[in-house]
Amino acid sequence: MMGNDVTEVVGFTDRLSHPYIEAEDFGIALVKFVNGAYGLIEGTTNIYPENFEESLCIFGGKGTIKAGGKSVNIIEHWRFDDNLDDSEQVMKECGKEPPNVYGFGHIPLYRDVIDSIKNGKQPYVDAYAGKRALELVLAIYKSAKEKSIIKLPLKDCEVRDFS
Repeated sequence: MMGNDVTEVVGFTDRLSHPYIEAEDFGIALVKFVNGAYGLIEGTTNIYPENFEESLCIFGGKGTIKAGGKSVNIIEHWRFDDNLDDSEQVMKECGKEPPNVYGFGHIPLYRDVIDSIKNGKQPYVDAYAGKRALELVLAIYKSAKEKSIIKLPLKDCEVRDFS
């Protein structure tokens, strides 16, 4: 959503409320992009009494978007300075309540993968996008472990480094 060019990451992970599990229950990262933009990623299982929502916000000098709800299936805010889109219409069309917390996202993704294989077309999300997402997650873990800013692309880093 923000392009492919993450240059630096600083992250923290912790086990704050679940001492009986082997993994973290909280993580936060600050991501810097090559164009100078910043992103903030936060994830936790420490919400009382249950998951409040998932949200994706993009704030920019020429527009703002907030997608929310339990599975980021509802456009709650959509506004741009060019006024090319009718904000109310976008929010109405994209405001579908999912049947469960997993939303609608997986089935269309699987259909796209199958269609891409059958028809030899470029998939909506390719292996390179998956590699970039994995690299970002590994950079967050590496930063948390080393307590340092991590530059991307990563060099000599793998999942076993964090076990």
